[in-house]
Amino acid sequence: MKNIRLALATACVLAASICHANVPGGGNGSGPDVALKDNGDSFILDNGIVAININKTDATISSFTYQGMNLFGGGDKGGKFYWSWNAPAFEGPHGTASLIVDPRSNHGDYAEVKIHSPWSGKSSNAAMDVDVYYSLKRGAQGYYVTAMLDHPASYPRTDVGEWRSNAYVSPVFDWLSVDSLRQKKMPTMADMAAAERVPGAPKEVTRLTTGIYAGEFECKYSYSADLGNLDVWGWSSTSKRIGIWMTVPSHEYYNGGPMKRELTVHMNHTLLNMLNGSHYGMGNQLIMAAGSAFKKTYGPYFIYANSYQGNPADPLPKVVDALWQDAKAQAVAEQSAWPYSWFKNPDYAQESGRGTVKGSLKVSDSGNPAASSAGAWIGLAPDDQGTDFQQQGRTYQFWVKTDANGQFSIPHVLPGTYNLWAFGAGNISTYKQANIEVRAGDTQDLGAIVWKPSRVAPTVWEIGVPDRDSQEFRNGAFNYSLWATYIKPDFITGLTYTIGKSDWYKDWNYAQFGNAPWTINFSLTEAPTKDTPASLYIGLASSETTLVVRVNGTQVGSYQAPVPSHPAVRLGSHGAFSETRMAIPPELLKPGANSIVISQKTGRANTGTTQYDYLRLEAAGTRLTPQ
Repeated sequence: MKNIRLALATACVLAASICHANVPGGGNGSGPDVALKDNGDSFILDNGIVAININKTDATISSFTYQGMNLFGGGDKGGKFYWSWNAPAFEGPHGTASLIVDPRSNHGDYAEVKIHSPWSGKSSNAAMDVDVYYSLKRGAQGYYVTAMLDHPASYPRTDVGEWRSNAYVSPVFDWLSVDSLRQKKMPTMADMAAAERVPGAPKEVTRLTTGIYAGEFECKYSYSADLGNLDVWGWSSTSKRIGIWMTVPSHEYYNGGPMKRELTVHMNHTLLNMLNGSHYGMGNQLIMAAGSAFKKTYGPYFIYANSYQGNPADPLPKVVDALWQDAKAQAVAEQSAWPYSWFKNPDYAQESGRGTVKGSLKVSDSGNPAASSAGAWIGLAPDDQGTDFQQQGRTYQFWVKTDANGQFSIPHVLPGTYNLWAFGAGNISTYKQANIEVRAGDTQDLGAIVWKPSRVAPTVWEIGVPDRDSQEFRNGAFNYSLWATYIKPDFITGLTYTIGKSDWYKDWNYAQFGNAPWTINFSLTEAPTKDTPASLYIGLASSETTLVVRVNGTQVGSYQAPVPSHPAVRLGSHGAFSETRMAIPPELLKPGANSIVISQKTGRANTGTTQYDYLRLEAAGTRLTPQ
């Protein structure tokens, strides 16, 4: 076995005696021959380091053996790796298996098995064909997974909500890792069985009554995350000193764009990969219309196992951090090999069948000379029946972040016609450029791209940071663990915020709940210049209500997000982003005291929510009265 590696790329080992970089597949590419055994109802793939037992009918993996231990053994529902989708009801594959690559044909280097699940022809089942591939390489410390959806034009309409793989791993895995904030020892299965429902909360929320977290809330959505920022997530065993991980070699097949928030891991020892989902109001459009042909490939992605090879007396924090750092390094290694040259399939494009788009993004904002494009998300998503990239599920998307100078290079792009999108870096709105043609084997340089965020006048005041998220506000960075902020939310009776005195980190809540109005008070030195535009810009991290805005008692507009989303109920600080700009007649603003009141038009007193991203008053010829 390889020694544990800590750094992301060059990997210097703190806990073991050898220092070297991770390689795709783990291990070092050497080891015993890959062997295949046909048990009649299952295939066993074994490379001497790991072995998987694949059910030929439903594509489940009943055992994943590493270092002599079944990593699924004793997990929920017996422990297994499985598939599910809800179209029209929750179901999974049911078909036949075939051997695609016999390891005897390549001197034991590689094996590949496919389970083909055709549509039954019944309206009660999803009208799509599903192929699941499992791949095992020599020396690999895990197995690769690929899935393909196929909707021939002759099939009727099918709408897919959730489409995912999941593993119920062994209870010996007791330490969860999602990111730098979510690293913790988890409640046991016995603790979860003894937990109690929380009145007024969604069914996913419980209060623990036993164990180290007795009295605290637990919810699977506490561990949701933006998939664009994640490369790996998973579990460690503090007793066995081993780990099991979901690595992401590519984000191209996920729906909803880089800020699509989804489940990852949670209590009862799950290891999810949400390939499509409509949680948080994003990625809703995986709709296969009657008469339309659709195919999409998800993966290959790598289920990775590792172990701690250091001193048995080393403290637990060192052990779990070493396993986590090694898993992150493995994800980087997998990404470096994307697209995989070893996976041969007509529905999976090799690097020679892909292109690159590069350029430089510049921001021009007359009201903010310091505006920058550094760290902006920029990506390619094809037009999909006019939908915003946040809603797309049928398409592939390709995203990167710009460097400190706004430069970008988007690699591995499939041929086609795309919209170029950009957002973030402290700028409002979204940049869009249509008709970007990507050709196989070609690098297209777009040169300097100028993004002019919307503006009608100079900034008078602002609240928040334009990042499509409410995390900078009160409770925003911690709402995934504070269910009390939902059951008995702060500012349920209203909020008053005074520009120049209030602090948005403390005085503006991450979500507006219910019907009570929120009031923004501010004082101007003089009235705005006559006959010049004034405007209130509102960026919404999410909203499921109609907002009504009044300036000094006069309604100036209302707004309803085109795609309602309610991330607060799923402990998220954002969902589908939207924005509005409400014109304000300049005569409504006056010297001295002014107020803007925002109300939610909802009949649900405590559950209708809006999460604000950023608010900005723009007007010419006036400024705030010094406080």
